[in-house]
Parts: sequence; C-alpha cells; structure tokens
Amino acid sequence: MKGFKFEISSLNSEKCINLIIQKYEIFNFSKNDEKVIFYCKNKDKKNIEKILKKLNQKIYNKSYFGLLFHIKNIFSIGIIFGIFLSCILWGISTLFITDILVVGNYNLTTKEIFEVLENNDIYKWKPKKNINTKILQNKIEKIDHISYASVIIRGNTLIVNVKEELTNNEVINIGNFDPIVSIYDGQITSAKLIQGTLKVKVGDVIKIGDVLVEPYITNQAGEKISVEPLADIVCDVYITSNLNIKEHQIKTKRTGNSLTSFELYAFNLPIFKKQVNVTFKTYEKEENEVYISNILLPIKRKETTYYETVTTKENINFEENKQTFIEECKQIALLNFAKYDIIKNESYSIYKIDDTYTILYTLTLSKKIC
Repeated sequence: MKGFKFEISSLNSEKCINLIIQKYEIFNFSKNDEKVIFYCKNKDKKNIEKILKKLNQKIYNKSYFGLLFHIKNIFSIGIIFGIFLSCILWGISTLFITDILVVGNYNLTTKEIFEVLENNDIYKWKPKKNINTKILQNKIEKIDHISYASVIIRGNTLIVNVKEELTNNEVINIGNFDPIVSIYDGQITSAKLIQGTLKVKVGDVIKIGDVLVEPYITNQAGEKISVEPLADIVCDVYITSNLNIKEHQIKTKRTGNSLTSFELYAFNLPIFKKQVNVTFKTYEKEENEVYISNILLPIKRKETTYYETVTTKENINFEENKQTFIEECKQIALLNFAKYDIIKNESYSIYKIDDTYTILYTLTLSKKIC
C-alpha cells in the first residue's frame, strides 16, 4: 500500500531526499533526468510537503494511492476477511526488507554499491535481523572515492547514504589556509577525509602539533591546489588529573568576629573617616567600594572589614574518605569532557610519599578532534 505519491524536480533533489529519509519512510524511489518519484505514508505527506516547499523544490504532481481511497463499501464478509488476512501478511512483511534505497551518489553509479550489497547477501525480502548495518557501512566506505557511508533500516527500507570525495572541480573555499593540527595526544580511531590531503590513518599515534590534514589537493597534472582542509577525525585521547592530600593539614577558619572601618569620598576627596583598632592576632582583610550617590554629587563609601581567624591542625583519615577523594579527582579530569565525547575506559592509581597521598586519575575518551 503506497499511500501518497510525489513527483518533484530532479534538480537539487538529493538534499531534499536526505532530509526526508532522516525522519520519514519513503517507498519505490526512482529518478530520471527530469523528475524524482517516491511514495510515502499518508500521515507523513503534509510534513514532507513542508520540507519540499521550504527548500523551494518544484512539485509536478501529488496524488493519493492505495486501498484506503478506493474502498466504498465494506459490508462483505469476504472483504473483511481479506483485510484481516492482509493485516497478518503486513505484520509478517514488517520483519523483512522490501526496498533498497541508495542516495548521495553523484559520480558513482548505484551498480557499484549494489554489487557490495549482493556480495554480502543483501536483497529484497531479506530478514531485518540478519542484516548488520555496521559491517555493510564499513565495506561500502572501502569503495574508491567514497569518503563516508551510513546504512540504516527505516521501516521496510534499507537506506544507503554515501558521501563522495570531492573532485578537483568541486573543491570549496579555494585560497590560502593553514593545515589542521592536533591539539591532543592520542591514537586515531577514525579518519574520513572531506577535502585536502590526509596525513594520518587509523592506528596512528599523534602528538600535540602533528599535522592531520594539509590544506591542498593534487590535480591530475601533479599540481597542488590550495583549499580549506576538512575532515572528520576521531581519536582516543588520554586525560589525566591528580590530587594531593596531606595527612596533617593546617586550616584557617574565621571565628565570626569582625571589625569594619570606612571612609567617605566626594569627588574622590576624603570627607569623613572612621578608623577601628584591630586587636585580632590573625585576620583576613576585605575591601569594598560602593557609590552612595552618583548623580549630582558623587559620594563613595570605602569599607575595610577585618575578619578574625584561627589556625588549626587537622588529621585526615585517608582510608575513610578515599572514595570521596577519588571522585573529586575524577571531576577534575572531567573538566576536559565535551558533549559528544565517549568515555571508553577510566582508571586511577594511589601512591604515598611521606605524609602526602597522591591520586592519579586517567580517562580514555573517544573524542572528535576535527
């Protein structure tokens, strides 16, 4: 049951289709030099039409298809039984792939991609549970001139979305650019070139300052063309933090007693002063300035407050508070954690020199570094 049919212009249609398949299921996708034809569910037609209009896509035709729009009388037991049987068959069909859609290929033919699918025993009516999309994705990315591929199952459709390497006449932002350099120490786990010349590969150990992508491409004549370097590189990065805890700590606390002196200034000239006699043996001093009036006559009040303090010696039981100290050290390491980072491993070590314990905490992060 197709539902709703769209016929749109083939010009710049790839961007539209890519946006649509991220949210909605489409069927029986086909295209020629002039038109792109696809079908969608009735409930999705309004949202899909909004996307097409937002991207100024020309719609040649749109119409309803399917059984629901041709049934006028459902009174026959035979028809009811047929619907019931159809529901059962439809339920069974949801377990299989009924369509394969390839998008994003401009210079490559779909034949090359379908050859990879066929070699991996992927075909229509293949059970979904027997399809490993990650393995398929890795194999499609090995096709020459494909820089990135994603394979997903949306409804009953297997969707292969590829991104081709840019050719010499497709480069963007030609000009003078700096290379992409690493700001981390780590090991490369994924390296997908978009534009430029890639200088690293999966498995390489990199250091801060190493060049990842050079800002040029080489044309067929061997000439270097300066371009903006672009890549998607993921790296295992090792983040460490340390925390020192002394068994015997000297701490200074305020007792709660304080004394305050202040001065009044007009036009930055002193006009009144109240001075206090500080009798505290030890104290902390804080100064504060505030304008009482700043319109016609600028009057400023400057306060100096003395807080009495006492110094005590405390013994820290490290073993009783060890987990608290470890968590505190971990939080310091997590200051380097970004939104899309993935923690792959974490560990810590503790050693003691004289009366000082040192905690060393290490995080292994999967981090996108460019």
